[in-house]
Amino acid sequence: MADNPFDGLAGRYQANRPHYPEALLAELGDRVAGPSIVKRAADVGAGTGILTRALRVTLGPGWLIEGIEPGADMRRQADESTAPDDNITYREGDAEILPCGDASLGLITAAQAIQFFDRPVFYAECDHALTPGGVLAVIQNNRVWEGSSLLDAHETFVEENAPGYSRHYRDIDLQAEFQALDWANAAELLTHDWSMKISVDRFTGMMLSRRTMKPAVANRGEMFVETALRVMAARHGNADGSVTIPYQSELYLATKPR
Repeated sequence: MADNPFDGLAGRYQANRPHYPEALLAELGDRVAGPSIVKRAADVGAGTGILTRALRVTLGPGWLIEGIEPGADMRRQADESTAPDDNITYREGDAEILPCGDASLGLITAAQAIQFFDRPVFYAECDHALTPGGVLAVIQNNRVWEGSSLLDAHETFVEENAPGYSRHYRDIDLQAEFQALDWANAAELLTHDWSMKISVDRFTGMMLSRRTMKPAVANRGEMFVETALRVMAARHGNADGSVTIPYQSELYLATKPR
């Protein structure tokens, strides 16, 4: 079996990646509120469980929540980072073969992961797994490199040091793909603009947690890459020694008719 591209990154990922905006999570909660929804959710490509745990807060205690994740390292970190009282189960599985029965789920989510899926196959799996009235939700935090000298410098560094990488790797017209689903109602796209002021240590940890940075680390060495990140932060950061990361978060929603 091939190594998972996130192997070895789980600790840094959990420690440094941001959470998802409460405003978008509240909108998601509204879409699956009500007694007629089957209260079972699957977070696909769950990683270290950042969204999976947020679903427990958003959906409440009445829901059965599972995180589906192919990577053993990420599942281990998810288990370690999830309180037993959250009552969340993490399972090995792939987006293209969901380990769920037909018409068994009221909600399927994917966070920061849709670009890794065979999306037509995944969408067909969602059609089988969702109950009438069930919702497919894709949420992602997009760093806004346009207008940010720090993020532009970072993206240029990765493009120059990780063969085959492009900052446009997630330029996917998900809205059009959702609109084309013949099993769903009209798609919705909600966005939320925000920014995060963080320390240089967290900035370097976050960028080193990227799977797309692994080839640069392999080619140049971790010390070289970390030093380059710290130089960027010093050159483009704030006067108090912190850095600011601008984001646009997106929530795509497709609902199966009742």
